[in-house]
Amino acid sequence: MFTDTQIREVFHFCFLDRLLKLSDPGLYILKGGVNLRFFFSSPRYSEDMDIDVLAGSVHTLKKNGYKILNDGAFQRSLRSFGVADIEINDPAKAKQTETTQRFRCVLITPAGHRLPTKVEFSRRNESGDGESESALVDAEIARAYRKLAFRCPHYTGGAAIVQKLRALVGRSVTQARDVFDLAILFRGGHRPPAGWSKLLADADGATAIDCLMSLTWEDYEGQVVEFLDLNSRAEYGDERAWVLLQNDVLSQIEANA
Repeated sequence: MFTDTQIREVFHFCFLDRLLKLSDPGLYILKGGVNLRFFFSSPRYSEDMDIDVLAGSVHTLKKNGYKILNDGAFQRSLRSFGVADIEINDPAKAKQTETTQRFRCVLITPAGHRLPTKVEFSRRNESGDGESESALVDAEIARAYRKLAFRCPHYTGGAAIVQKLRALVGRSVTQARDVFDLAILFRGGHRPPAGWSKLLADADGATAIDCLMSLTWEDYEGQVVEFLDLNSRAEYGDERAWVLLQNDVLSQIEANA
């Protein structure tokens, strides 16, 4: 029996595996929460999957994305994980531009539960968004779904910190998940690749602290706790854990701002 968060994750896992087999893996870099799950032992599941695109046409990626989603063998492979059907949003209404390509769908369970998710591709930063590497997806995650680990380009821990700090100060609505992800990366020994001075120059350090301090336990409970694997809720699922995570990130920013 798979949870809703696991059902979304196995969909992401299988879609990514198919994509990298269907086209040149060097065109893509995995980022965001799925990157942290697949490569940095994060206990937080993600509702969506984000990928940077380095090259290739909008038309080709659109064709390949819908080819995967509409493939009968792909859909059948997900049935043993609790995906009875995949409802794909109308391609004519999907965002498919030179900067963003979005593939939205709803995973439908045998009980009729509807689990929305999306795979989003970005071309916003032609020079890349930090250092990346190619590595095998976490073998424990692969085994949980009776799959083999595959090699995937992804952002390094240092690059992920840079991205998460930018997200913390740059979102229209500050997200507790960015603080959680930063704490996981810091606890894993990762640091910004080029140091802190440029990253937190001028007002960015103060803004990051303000954003961090604006978040409440209720924000964390709603945005993070329900996306934690069950074994990790004992460690990260209460208000005391949230305060410790906040303080971990605050200490790193204050020490380097």
